[in-house]
Amino acid sequence: MAMQHQPGKAARPPASAPRPPSGAPRSSPCPWLCLVALVLGLLPGGVGTTPVSVAEPQRPCSLEGVEIKGGSFRLLKEGQALEYVCPAGFYPYPVQARTCRSTGSWSALQTKDQKIVKKAECRAIRCPRPQDFENGEYWPRAAYYNLSDEISFQCYDGYTLRGSANRTCQVTGRWDGQTAICDNGAGYCPNPGIPIGTRKVGSQYRLEDSVTYYCSRGLTLRGSQRRTCQEGGSWSGTEPSCQDSFMYDTPAEVAEAFLSSLTERIEGADAEDGHSPGEQQKRRIVLDPSGSMNIYLVLDGSDSIGARNFTGAKNCLKAFIEKVASYGVNPKYALVTYATDTNILIRVSDAESSNAAWVTEKLDKISYEDHKLKTGTNTKKALLAVYNMMSWAGDAPPEGWNRTRHVIILMTDGQHNMGGDPVPVIQDIRSLLDIGRDRKNPREDYLDVYVFGVGPLVNQENINALASKKDKEQHVFKVKDMDNLENVFYQMIDESQTLGLCGMVWEHKDATDYHKQPWQAKISVTRPPNTHENCMGAVVSPYFVLTAAHCFTVEDQLHWIKVNVGGKKQDLHIEQVLFHPKYNINGKKAEGIPEFYDYDVALIKLKEKLQYSKTLRPICLPCTLATNQALRLPLSTSCQKQMEELLPAKDVKALFVSELLKGGKLTRKEVHIKNGDKKAACERDAQKAPGYGKVKDISEVVTPRFLCTGGVDPYADPNTCKGDSGGPLIIHKRSRFIQVSLSFPSRGDAKWSARAQSRKGQQMWLERGQSRLALGLPLNWLAQDHGVAWLLRRTGPSGFLVYFSQGSAGAMGAAVLPEVQEKFYQMTHGTPCPCRLV
Repeated sequence: MAMQHQPGKAARPPASAPRPPSGAPRSSPCPWLCLVALVLGLLPGGVGTTPVSVAEPQRPCSLEGVEIKGGSFRLLKEGQALEYVCPAGFYPYPVQARTCRSTGSWSALQTKDQKIVKKAECRAIRCPRPQDFENGEYWPRAAYYNLSDEISFQCYDGYTLRGSANRTCQVTGRWDGQTAICDNGAGYCPNPGIPIGTRKVGSQYRLEDSVTYYCSRGLTLRGSQRRTCQEGGSWSGTEPSCQDSFMYDTPAEVAEAFLSSLTERIEGADAEDGHSPGEQQKRRIVLDPSGSMNIYLVLDGSDSIGARNFTGAKNCLKAFIEKVASYGVNPKYALVTYATDTNILIRVSDAESSNAAWVTEKLDKISYEDHKLKTGTNTKKALLAVYNMMSWAGDAPPEGWNRTRHVIILMTDGQHNMGGDPVPVIQDIRSLLDIGRDRKNPREDYLDVYVFGVGPLVNQENINALASKKDKEQHVFKVKDMDNLENVFYQMIDESQTLGLCGMVWEHKDATDYHKQPWQAKISVTRPPNTHENCMGAVVSPYFVLTAAHCFTVEDQLHWIKVNVGGKKQDLHIEQVLFHPKYNINGKKAEGIPEFYDYDVALIKLKEKLQYSKTLRPICLPCTLATNQALRLPLSTSCQKQMEELLPAKDVKALFVSELLKGGKLTRKEVHIKNGDKKAACERDAQKAPGYGKVKDISEVVTPRFLCTGGVDPYADPNTCKGDSGGPLIIHKRSRFIQVSLSFPSRGDAKWSARAQSRKGQQMWLERGQSRLALGLPLNWLAQDHGVAWLLRRTGPSGFLVYFSQGSAGAMGAAVLPEVQEKFYQMTHGTPCPCRLV
């Protein structure tokens, strides 16, 4: 049983054997293990306000007289608080937020020097002036600086300037660039500088000398107030800054500072393992599927949060889990909710804790109502739960404890109304991990506590007290709202090395149509004298677009065909259009079937290689290794198993992408693949299409290679339009998009009843004996001589690999499965395949 820590009684294990978290693996391919605790506590309490007591009934506050000159206000926490909102470049004076007290009156409009103001107003944002500058000069000197004002620094003779010589006042009220410092190198430690807006006491920089920083009245110090010169010539703590209540960190600033610090932890751990991370790793988290990680999700469910914010926090965490899992990373998760009490819903020791789908399902089931009987805010107790999960049973620590690196990410407003101060728990965790005891080996790299304050009602002093303080790193952040926080998570993950991953999308609120459908291709054919044919397609590799054969005729000239991808208006140059050799639209006219759409598949080969980006990515195709990875299946999973995963024997939700006639906007439309007892009825509807009424056997028209959607039973599916032909029919699973078919236009004219408006797609199967294997394309076609030249590449003296190259050089993101590769080789060589995958 794990050791249980009692509040106020910090465990002090011997220095020779401090205790890391319970459940830590005894060995790992990587020597680092990040323990991430996400504590989402949004908006309880406020800056310079009195938290609402949960024990007293809340009287409503009147809105009379609360207006702000030059701005507006919005209510928070069901009317228990309000936030003043000003136009860009302005801030609310004298306070940004007010709380409704239990007496039914609003908190006072009080200035930083305790003066009462009658009415709030919006004032112009200004940047603070330098309180002091050592060993040099700055100009212009002014009492204050407006937005876009510039300031310049210059050192006296004998001193060298570090930092930014010129700085500009930004719209956030902060100066851009880095602190300007004039240093002559005479100290044991370098001059730590005086950040703009702060005052520094202490000018000696010998070993163990200290300096202390202060802020002007009304400003809050972020970072370290006291810093000490340490062995090795570095300063303890982190550079301070003075923050006003209206100041927020932008998502870009947070992502850069947070990731710069966090990847230093990864870099240090990789160095111990003999790896040297590249420059890209220092700028972004490079998601490494071989890495080991424990993530603790801790949600505040107290009364001050409210159901809406709690649900928003859940959605943010679900998106984060799916985002991480979609890159093939499988961390272990813990899930904790808290208010007065703490509920541990998932432990990292649970067998399924690394199964993202299972964790997301558990997360979906938790409710804000779980804590409705005891709705206090006990942040300390939540951190104690993290502490206890980091502990272990018995006296002997697990093997490798001293190589474990711990990261806590705390998202809160810094308020608490019961349980006591949570800061001592952070100190206890440091003691548990033997951090800061040995001056020569302080082990500071083995614990990082990042604190994110979300929203206007943030106690900046409290969140600063909880965060780690390290030289040249930032561990405390204040973001404006949940949208900004979500943006941070999108920016913090580097996708430059994963743009070739199939079926990935970027669905942030600022995403364009092609961020959301990056595989979508628009195809147009202009035939003389002036007739047009419009179709859709899907990017499947850097050189190929998959579409329907009926979009073209054998007489079409290549220069008649235009292909656009990624939302760009630039037409791509076409090298060749390859039709399925068995496609013949007139093949059954003699049998009274006017148009026969079996094998209605074509590939457009491009002359120039596509350069993938967030708006241009390939879609996943069945029966590939990439799709096994996308579905989080073992790489050895067969095509048949993939088919069962994607198309079980029941109706399956799918979607297609259609272009609106007005404005050309792309929109997703949900349909249902009739793969159960509705399938036969759906297929029979094809007989009601014009020209097919005399067909006696529907299997002559709808072959086993078709999927069927449409109609109104059991769901009213939308119809495709003519311009949707050739576009992908897609299954969205595990945050990835997998094409299982091609779209075929509905017959939407008056001759058809609503039920008869069905759509058929060219199902992607490879026939192998009596079995059907779900596959991106019928490979019996691709194995013909005209296809083998561009789909086969030699992997050795006697082996071949079939693939669509979906990434940068060397990436084999869509290598087909061994069973398909073997059949491919057998068909083209007449002998068993000596294939091997690379």
